[in-house]
Amino acid sequence: MNWSEIFNTLILYKPDEPMLFTSGIFLIWFSLFLWVYSFIYPVKLYRTVWVIAFSFFFYYKSSGIYLIILCFSILLDYYVAQWIYQSTNKNFRKTLLLISISCNLILLGYFKYTNLILGSFYSLLNLQFEPLDIFLPIGISFYTFQTISYIVDVYKGEIKPTENLLDYTFYMSFFPHLVAGPIVRARDFLPQIYQKLVISNEYVQEGLWMILKGLIKKAIIADYIAQYNDLVFGSVTHYSGFENLMGLYGYAMQIYCDFSGYSDMAIGFALLMGYRLLPNFNSPYVSLNITEFWRRWHISLSHWLRDYVYIPQGGNRKGLFWQNIFLLNTMLIGGLWHGADWKFVLWGGVHGFALIFHKLFLQYFPKPHQNSIFLDFLSWFITFHLVAFLWVYFRASSFHDANLFVKHIFMNFDIAYLIPFLNVRTLFCILLSLGFTLHFMPNPYKNYMFIKFSKTPVWGKAIIFVLVIQIMIQLRSETVQPFIYFQF
Repeated sequence: MNWSEIFNTLILYKPDEPMLFTSGIFLIWFSLFLWVYSFIYPVKLYRTVWVIAFSFFFYYKSSGIYLIILCFSILLDYYVAQWIYQSTNKNFRKTLLLISISCNLILLGYFKYTNLILGSFYSLLNLQFEPLDIFLPIGISFYTFQTISYIVDVYKGEIKPTENLLDYTFYMSFFPHLVAGPIVRARDFLPQIYQKLVISNEYVQEGLWMILKGLIKKAIIADYIAQYNDLVFGSVTHYSGFENLMGLYGYAMQIYCDFSGYSDMAIGFALLMGYRLLPNFNSPYVSLNITEFWRRWHISLSHWLRDYVYIPQGGNRKGLFWQNIFLLNTMLIGGLWHGADWKFVLWGGVHGFALIFHKLFLQYFPKPHQNSIFLDFLSWFITFHLVAFLWVYFRASSFHDANLFVKHIFMNFDIAYLIPFLNVRTLFCILLSLGFTLHFMPNPYKNYMFIKFSKTPVWGKAIIFVLVIQIMIQLRSETVQPFIYFQF
């Protein structure tokens, strides 16, 4: 590789090779960034400018020229928030709020939903539609929701706007959460910008632990089992019902390890810099009902939808009937947020009906005072498999393929495939079992593992990271697997 190729790889944006947390290029740049950061972080101005510069570079390496869209959103909402805060005219403030929300949603709608809208319109007219070549800027769904929450909170008087443009740019572009969340609320993050920054040993130890967990989840478990999942979802009728079921379990673990692994790394990188992002996952597959699942899965999105979609519609204030309608609307919007396809709307809608059913069920059959192991297991079994089967519609390329996949499980299932599958897909089974074992491990055991890691000397931690990276290299496919939520 000559110097020109090295420059292109390290500096220039390459659409087919976006910079990911698990890529070698990111680790190189982050090491350099952190080395400089360690000298300048006590001075707020230097720290702010340096983090913004690296965050912009990180986003450029992920989305190229579409960095302009992020900058436009930052400039628009910084000044709109200032004008809303300074104005005493109620109508003017509301107009500014609507302008901000409309501009952000129009941008999101153009890049993400243009083909869905045009395709649906053409289908109604029974016409052939050729999708437009529209690039979806990385993370636009995340930072759009983030900036909307900021504007709404300023409008409602729950927070004050940032003191200057640099602080708002820092909040919006902070690279750990920029491209795939978690969705960071200003009320949680802005106070950390203004307080004296102290990077404690506890933050460093926890940060390294979160990064290690994220690498294992994403780059080892998720990326490897994705190779089999891609095969079975790519040709659902060529595999037995048992193999499809393994693909279903595999994808349930893949999407969890992929997304929660990214969130873990984001939290870890932020901790190394002295900032704390709130947890985004809390062992969602241990849930005993669908309501609990949504309190544990993608927590930042669940809270956002509750506070900025469900409650503004009316929430629990207008009776049971409307409460259920609002809940269903919220989940439909949540489904559409996940992807520009009607199968995502179906996915969100079924989750909405499941939440409504659970609330109604509790009214007529309150939870007994004494726990029943059998009932708890039954509740868990139903909840987990409802979530897992709905992931099929999340993953499959079409409704048709999703329906075939599910039908194949029930109509072509043969347990005789178990032993041959274990023999042929041994490593898949090992990593899938490891993923579920770690997921269902009680918190005291997880805390014990963290304590042991934090007490390990520096050279021991270095060996652990080297071993993990070596396993990543040995198991990875020819191309680095992008994060499932990367282009959201």
